[in-house]
Amino acid sequence: MNERRTILVRYDEIGLKGKNRDQFINRLVKNIQLQMKDLEGLEFSVPHGRIFIHCSPETAKECTHRLQRIPGVASASVGVTREPDFDVLAAVGVEWIEPQLQPGKVLKFCVRTNRADKSYPHKSPDIDREVGSRILGQLHAKGLEVSIKEADYILEIEIGQDETVIFNNRIPGLRGLPVGSSGNILGLISGGIDSPVALYRMIRRGCRAHGIFFDNRPFMGRGGYDKVVKLSKLLNEYQRKSRLYVVPFEDIQVAIRDCCRPAHRVVLYRRMMYRIAQAVARQKGYLALATGESVGQVASQTLENLNAVSQVVNMSVFRPLIGMNKQEIINEAKVLGTYGISIEPYPDCCSVFMPPRPATRAKIPDLEVDETKYPWEQLMLDAIAKMECVNLDSLPL
Repeated sequence: MNERRTILVRYDEIGLKGKNRDQFINRLVKNIQLQMKDLEGLEFSVPHGRIFIHCSPETAKECTHRLQRIPGVASASVGVTREPDFDVLAAVGVEWIEPQLQPGKVLKFCVRTNRADKSYPHKSPDIDREVGSRILGQLHAKGLEVSIKEADYILEIEIGQDETVIFNNRIPGLRGLPVGSSGNILGLISGGIDSPVALYRMIRRGCRAHGIFFDNRPFMGRGGYDKVVKLSKLLNEYQRKSRLYVVPFEDIQVAIRDCCRPAHRVVLYRRMMYRIAQAVARQKGYLALATGESVGQVASQTLENLNAVSQVVNMSVFRPLIGMNKQEIINEAKVLGTYGISIEPYPDCCSVFMPPRPATRAKIPDLEVDETKYPWEQLMLDAIAKMECVNLDSLPL
């Protein structure tokens, strides 16, 4: 079949937004159009809050692939226009379902109809039954069965006023909220496993997550920087229009090493990172910070140390991984696609000048005494003045 395709894009969480629903739908449509801007011949329509993309057969496959990476999309189906005749619709269903059948295995299916055109003489349950029974009659001997609640394959029919479209089985999406609907945040990102997963989780909650990376090339070389750029580019594929801020951190780390107690180094690094991240977020108009911290995972992430770090900012700090264990985070990183990059052998910034026995329960008064021993305010201003901003949209994929 070479005729033009219609893709139905579904959402779920957006549907619960009441009077604000249209704003979320419009945001989702704009995000889809942004992700598809290089594809030719697409036409969008949003009748009664339902999102349709009309395209060529060749473009439909690429569209559905991209839709799977857009937060807010629950699922998508590719369809073709047919006359609203039971035999005609059933013939399309047989053509699509028969290749899915395997000898000795049962495939459960059902038909679901949305009758937008109320003048059509048959109600939705009647259409489901008539089309489904015709398909079952031809394919039951090959292992096809009906199951309304546990269907492996769902054939969907849209009876509209202008056309009737029959849709193939659903392709799952990321769900969540459209990027941008919750505002902009700034996430502390390193080359490790955790922080990219944390930012991805915030992206799925409708945030545009920009990244801030604390760089120490004089001691670490360029490998850490390149690694974080790769991770940030991958995350940008889920949201677009994001930035990566690269802050030179070597002068601050040297000052802490030379002036402060060794056991406090890592917590003092983190306190400076939080201060700088908050200053940059306010400068850029971002609403919150995000990190990949998880309780008890490393010495700097005990409750006492997390509290000591949080005290230096008064902006919201989101920690979406806070209750996850390492294996859970690794599993999500593998699905996301960041794991292979994150395990490349380059150290992160906090590993520079790591003390042999880092404090696990640092006391805030003791940290504040250490911070009187070096000019952290001026070092912070100098670091921000030298900061690099990377437009991730401008980098090749």
